[in-house]
Amino acid sequence: MLSFRKIAVSLAAIVVGFSVFVVPGIAQGKLTYPELNTALKTKLPNRVFSTKTELFSWLIVQIERRKVDKPLTADREDDLRQAGATDELIETIKLNSPAAKTVENPTGPVDLGNLMPLAVNLVKPEYTPEALQAGTAGEVKLSLDLDEQGRVISVSRLSILPNGLTERAIEAARRSTFRPATRNGKPAKGTGLLTFNFKITLNVAATLAAADGLRSKADCDRAIPEYAKVLNVDPKNAKAAYGRANCYFTKGDYDNALPDLEAAAAGDPTNAEALLNLGIVRDFRGEHGEGADAYARAVKINPGLDSQSTFTCLYLDRPGLTPEQARSVANKFINACSDAMKGQSGRLAGMLQYKRGIAYRLKGDYEKALDDLESVRRSNPWLRSLNTQFLVLYNNRGLEAFNKKEYKKAYDDITLAIQSDPKNPTPYINRCTIYLYGWKQYDEAIRDCSEAIRLETKSSMAYNHRGYAYELKNNLTDAAADYQTALRLDPKNEIAKANLNRIRSKAPSIKG
Repeated sequence: MLSFRKIAVSLAAIVVGFSVFVVPGIAQGKLTYPELNTALKTKLPNRVFSTKTELFSWLIVQIERRKVDKPLTADREDDLRQAGATDELIETIKLNSPAAKTVENPTGPVDLGNLMPLAVNLVKPEYTPEALQAGTAGEVKLSLDLDEQGRVISVSRLSILPNGLTERAIEAARRSTFRPATRNGKPAKGTGLLTFNFKITLNVAATLAAADGLRSKADCDRAIPEYAKVLNVDPKNAKAAYGRANCYFTKGDYDNALPDLEAAAAGDPTNAEALLNLGIVRDFRGEHGEGADAYARAVKINPGLDSQSTFTCLYLDRPGLTPEQARSVANKFINACSDAMKGQSGRLAGMLQYKRGIAYRLKGDYEKALDDLESVRRSNPWLRSLNTQFLVLYNNRGLEAFNKKEYKKAYDDITLAIQSDPKNPTPYINRCTIYLYGWKQYDEAIRDCSEAIRLETKSSMAYNHRGYAYELKNNLTDAAADYQTALRLDPKNEIAKANLNRIRSKAPSIKG
């Protein structure tokens, strides 16, 4: 007669549909992997087992009693895990199955098994935007062949994922290196398995939508960290970069806005707004040449921008415009800036007024230019290129006065230009000419030209003017040296050439 326990076990085997495990009262031979997989895939609950826990407990008892007929290889373990096997069940099978026999192939590659612990430089694959958008996750298992230095020479796919993740995994594997195999103490070719696990810990689409919602409510302090979460997962996400850049822009943080706008423009070449804002940020940083380049790219994508007064005003530094052409169209820029300023406030209004000041300066209306630039200096003192504009304005106005022989006015304006930027050599050269040719004050001329040379040693005209001042003081040795330096810096400087020839031919007089 069967015991109650044996009857229950036999009944369990029949009910769950794998009666090959046992027959009433008698334990059969060793378990096979197909039997284990069938058991793991049993539908629950049923008449015998209510939960997976009950089923696994019963399976562990069977494995310990009957053992398993073959070694637990990596492929068999993967099959069991896909069927639902737990770590405890896998460990029980390992302890109750024969060890795998290693057959050494004296000529073939050495089987290294799992290559992950042997990685010297493991390149991690990045998510593709498509996979992030679709929420794709899972494993890509690869078989790698290695040369004697541990470099990957071929890759075979054992499992795949869609949306470009398999390709990313293969690319990363090819760029990785591993500790090489050895045979009899010498480096040998090897083979092994490498598994990349793609996990998404962030819902990119939902996080991006939440960040955009916060930004639309002008809550940039909370929006910026949300955009950062997306960019941490997907550094090339152009929408997140553009959104965060707009927040930084709104807060006046142009240094942080700049790299995000560059990334947004690179990630989405059709985003004219990103390029427009990039131009504005460059302007705010005083990088007007780079700003003009960004405006040019923006209008190329969206020609309609040029019909907007704000854009026309901002894009003042147009390539190819000569000073004469700029003066001829100055009124166009002045009118555009005046129109754009009506609907703006804050820092952008200051930038528009700044541009209008430049347009007035191009026109030669220096008083209105000064009014605009002074107003901008009071409201936006952080604008980095203001001093440069004051320098150019005072310098240009001073040169006009000099040409009219109004030397006092010229001197006052050139001195203001020097005060605007004491490290710029140009106004020192111009004041040198006022002293030299206007007032015949040679020592003062030498002093200013020497300062210009100290600031910029490649100025041919500074050496020529100083040489002429030395000549008029009858210091012909220093005069000749300066003329020679001027010609070395600029062999086409005809004035310096004539001056040098004159003092070489005969000793000049002060009157001459």
